[in-house]
Formats: sequence, structure tokens, C-alpha cells
Amino acid sequence: MRLTPAEGMALAQIAGVEVPPAVTSVTAEGGVVRVVADLRKLDELPSALKLAVKVAPIVRAEVRILSYAEGRATLGVEVNAARLPAHKLLGLLSEPIEHQLVKQGLPAGAVDVRHDATVVVDVERLLAEKAPGVDVTRLAVDDDEIVVDASVS
Repeated sequence: MRLTPAEGMALAQIAGVEVPPAVTSVTAEGGVVRVVADLRKLDELPSALKLAVKVAPIVRAEVRILSYAEGRATLGVEVNAARLPAHKLLGLLSEPIEHQLVKQGLPAGAVDVRHDATVVVDVERLLAEKAPGVDVTRLAVDDDEIVVDASVS
């Protein structure tokens, strides 16, 4: 299956997963998924980040799929805020990001935001609740589309 990011987001909403309110844009180009978020739309931020959000509220991320194995996708994430690299701070945002994802309907622990600017998504766990019987064998970004190879049992 080949989907644009917009189609993927629509499919997620059909499955009952709401797009976090901070996400304002998701596109893909050249094998990279680009996400724009307005952090002012997040209800809960660590106090240390509240000041940073006032200075640079709009965050742009480039996401690459580094690997897909055993039902888990490892994503490389580069984040910029006010044109400054901020992906090194991703670990500080892990708790509020994970909290927002749970609020949007994802199971707790299905997304692991790591301090090394990677994110591990437990695709099997997500699908077990939202689309039982779907087994994803490959996940990639090809130019402007997300490619998912899967079977249904």
C-alpha cells in the first residue's frame, strides 16, 4: 500500500487515532516526512520548555525511517525551532509527547521517544488494538509516499 502522509493521517483518524492538536502540517518529499508543529497548542509542557516555546513556538521536524524489524519502526528525527537544531532536546520532550499521544488514543508505551533523537514506534502494538490481524512486514518512505507492505490474517 502506498499512501501520502495526508491519506495516512486520514486512515489513522478512521481507526480512532486523532492527530495531536499541535501538528499543523505533515508532508513527504525525497523519502523524508516533514512535520510542522505549533507547541503553543500543547496543554502540558515541562516548565523548562515553556520559556523556549515562547521564543520558538513553531517546530519543524524531518523524519526518516531508519529500520523496520520485529514490528517496530525506528525513526531518525531532526528537529529545528527558530532555525536552530533542537533534536538534541527531543529527550526533554519525550514525556509530554508520549502523554499527548496517549490522550489522542494511542496505547501507552507504543511510542518511545529516545534521547538520541530517535523514536521507536511499536507498530505491532498499535495495530493489535486498532487493526487486529494486520501484519506489517515493511515500512518505508519512497519520495512523497509512505509504503506499507502488510498482510491480513
